[in-house]
Amino acid sequence: MPPGPVASIPMSSLRVDRRVVTAVALGAVAVVLGLAATVTEARPGPLSHAGGSATSELPVAPPPTPASDGTPTTTPDPDAVDATTATPPPLVEIGADGVLRADGHVIVNKSFPLPPEFGPDGLDPALVAAFDAMRAEAAAAGLSLRIVSGHRTFAHQQQNYSQRVAQVGQETADRGMARPGHSEHQTGLAIDVNDLSPSFGQTPEGLWVAANASRFGFVVRYPDGKEGVTGFKYEPWHLRYLGVELATTLATAGLTVEEYYGLPSAY
Repeated sequence: MPPGPVASIPMSSLRVDRRVVTAVALGAVAVVLGLAATVTEARPGPLSHAGGSATSELPVAPPPTPASDGTPTTTPDPDAVDATTATPPPLVEIGADGVLRADGHVIVNKSFPLPPEFGPDGLDPALVAAFDAMRAEAAAAGLSLRIVSGHRTFAHQQQNYSQRVAQVGQETADRGMARPGHSEHQTGLAIDVNDLSPSFGQTPEGLWVAANASRFGFVVRYPDGKEGVTGFKYEPWHLRYLGVELATTLATAGLTVEEYYGLPSAY
């Protein structure tokens, strides 16, 4: 059967339909471009060689918050030492009188002399009281302690030293006797007890003194094996009064005054 006649389409209608199609096409293109942009934004950044995000992608810590005066502030380090609670270093200084003091204790050795005019007229009262207490406790244990040499002036030490040098020579004298101005006896804070012989250290009294003197504020000032530090050979009879606190610290640690304060002792 032959086709029927084709109905004619007005040109105005055709123009409208073309505009609609064009609008739909443009809208579809916009949708596609929008989706592409979204995908691009969501795509992860490039990775570093370590497998994580590149450096530029890593979170950055916020800068320090400025203080009220404009100075940046930082978070305190929990491991940092608090200067307000740390133990202060020992105070070691030479005073206007020319005397070295460490935490208030007069220090005299081969490196640090005393002026000729320095010193009291006799033994320090605190030393005398401490020795009396120590002697009483030793007596209760059946032991006898006595002072055989106490305070000596600069002039007295000069006389003793000159005599010793004449007897044995200066090198030997310097090992067992201080030169004038370098003797602890001039301070009134040192004593020699019982027997001026190294063998005293092995007597009952010598052993007791070595074990107990610090409880009364004394130390054996020139211990065995420390001549290279103190400058003087072993003298178990020579006691220096330093007070109970420092004497106990030194005795417990096995240190001399020089080691504790980091001081030299050499002519």
